[in-house]
Parts: sequence; structure tokens; C-alpha cells
Amino acid sequence: AEVTLTDLPLAVPQLETNVSANMPSSGWPSVPPAVLPLSWGQDQLSFPSDWDLVLGADIVYLSETYPLLLETLVHLCKNGAVVYLSSKMRREHGTPGFYEESLPSRFHVELAHRDAKQNINIYKASLRREQ
Repeated sequence: AEVTLTDLPLAVPQLETNVSANMPSSGWPSVPPAVLPLSWGQDQLSFPSDWDLVLGADIVYLSETYPLLLETLVHLCKNGAVVYLSSKMRREHGTPGFYEESLPSRFHVELAHRDAKQNINIYKASLRREQ
């Protein structure tokens, strides 16, 4: 698979270090993962919309970024990508509201897994087609 990893521009050097540190001893089987900066709601248009899968882990915790994240996910999923988002369900940050209101405004959303002990949910989402 071709993989692209993203983070805020400031975090990209650390992400590159993590990718290098986790390279298999035999090298990458095909193309190494691309590491690129992505600021939600600002530069997502520089990314294609032909992904098969978009994964996000613990990225839903600042309510002021939720509209920007939603805008970015809509762009990345225009051609049918499936999104999986894993989140600690922080009520104090409005995380449940993102999954119950914001994301369903543009996506079909289903709870794929719940770890009640850790208070972590994994959601599967696909973009709603405009009628």
C-alpha cells in the first residue's frame, strides 16, 4: 500500500524520526511512507481526494478544531474513502458531540468498537452523498 502520514508542520520532523525508527530491518516492502504537513482547514486541497482509507488516532480533543477537521475529512473522502477514528471520549472537550453531531452532519457514522475500561471508541464513517 502507499501510505501518507500527516501532522502539523511543527510535528513533521518527529514523525519522520518515528518512521525511520520503525523501518523494518529488511527495508520497506515497496514505497516508504510519505510524511507531509497537514493543517486542517488550511492546506487539505493540496492533498488528493482518491484515498481508500483515512485513519485518525486521538485527534478529536480540541472543539475549536472540529469544523476544520470535518472540512478536511470531507475533502479527503470525496471519492469514497472510509474513515476510522479512534478517540478517548473526553466529555470536557466535547468529543462525544463531534461523533454525535458534527461528523454525522456530513458522514454516515457507526460505532465500530468500544473499550469501556479505557473510555476509547473507534468509529467508522463514510461521506454522505449529496442528493
